[in-house]
Amino acid sequence: MKNVATAAATLPRSRQRSRRLEGRVGGRAPVPDVYFVKQIDNSRVHREVDSKQRRECYSLLGLGILVFLFFLLLASQHFQCLRYGYQIQELKDQRAVLEEWNRQLQLDEASLVDPQRIDAYARQKLGLGPPAPQQVIHIGPVSSAPMSDPVLARVMPALGPDGRAGLGRGEEEVRRQP
Repeated sequence: MKNVATAAATLPRSRQRSRRLEGRVGGRAPVPDVYFVKQIDNSRVHREVDSKQRRECYSLLGLGILVFLFFLLLASQHFQCLRYGYQIQELKDQRAVLEEWNRQLQLDEASLVDPQRIDAYARQKLGLGPPAPQQVIHIGPVSSAPMSDPVLARVMPALGPDGRAGLGRGEEEVRRQP
């Protein structure tokens, strides 16, 4: 029984009070509702149009629209500038990534064209060896000058289509003495 008594004691008493104070404002006496009846009929009265005020109203409305469009243009330019800034930053980041990738590819290329690496790969993986002297084919003219003498510039005859030197269309054979 003790639990029931404490439950009743904890219920708010404002509900009981609110029923007694219904219709009162701020705990005061109730205010009666007052209704006024209109005895005048203004339904046939029309206001005369003032052209000066109408012109002023339209000019203010037009000015307001122009100011609104001006601020709209400023806002669109501002947001476009922000958008371009983000695009520029994104392109700079992309460029940095591509430059790093290019640097990595150049390092890979430098390591792949290394003659020592190619020689080791050919010997180990492909089973190749140095060529025999009869397998070597020299391309180009063979010089009669010894290799110990430095040669700065030398006129070499150009080979024609038939393999003879110095012949072109309608030209005579030119032979030069060394």
